[in-house]
Amino acid sequence: MKSYLLSVLLIIVIFTPLLSSGQTQQQLNHPQGKYQVIKTKNSEQFVLPYTASNDDRKHPLIYSYDNPKGLNWILTIQNNLSYAIRQDAKTIVKLQEPIPSEKFIEVAMFGDISKKFWVAVNTNESGYMRLYDESGSNGWSRDQPVVIAHGNNQGLTITNGKRIVVDKLSLDGFTLGSIVVYGKDDSDSPLNTYGGNLSFDVTYGNPAESPLYYLPVGMLIGVGGLVIGLVIFKKRKPLYQEDEQKKKN
Repeated sequence: MKSYLLSVLLIIVIFTPLLSSGQTQQQLNHPQGKYQVIKTKNSEQFVLPYTASNDDRKHPLIYSYDNPKGLNWILTIQNNLSYAIRQDAKTIVKLQEPIPSEKFIEVAMFGDISKKFWVAVNTNESGYMRLYDESGSNGWSRDQPVVIAHGNNQGLTITNGKRIVVDKLSLDGFTLGSIVVYGKDDSDSPLNTYGGNLSFDVTYGNPAESPLYYLPVGMLIGVGGLVIGLVIFKKRKPLYQEDEQKKKN
């Protein structure tokens, strides 16, 4: 119990500077002008509009990192999209290694009707493999962010917002170079989403310099929810204080 509390406190200590620095960072417009970027020493965040899910697979939206993230990184994906009321309404997110590598990690998040969630990887040795494909209660969830984590010694771990669905899969390393987002199979397909956004936040660095990488992904998800709750509370607190002030007057 003591070790668990110590780990939670440690994560809060780690995340607090990131949150405060993220709030003071200037938001920079990407050259393509489609999204904004917030960067800190060990993290990079960007938010895509819902229209990214309405791009087709031949003309996807691509976010390329200026400096590819090495073998140790944790990516959280917060899906706040409003989907069309169709079984096949979906968003595809593909994590790619820098060219000329053909290695990638793919996740699909379908709309609220099916909640289908799949995970696939593509490697030069084995080709394209679907690792997880479930719907309904076993699909993806809005309860927590989808987490994709890779460690030099830990391999690949992925959650669906509720539980770990891929655990410590060896890919012989994976350097995160770019993120591709689309939803349509072709340009004539109907729209997938009509509102909301999709946010990406990657934390990266040398494991020796960050205890973050030594903690289980499940604990990261729990603490991540705590941090999000604290941020929401902090935003609402001034409104509460304003109401109290009005009552006094």
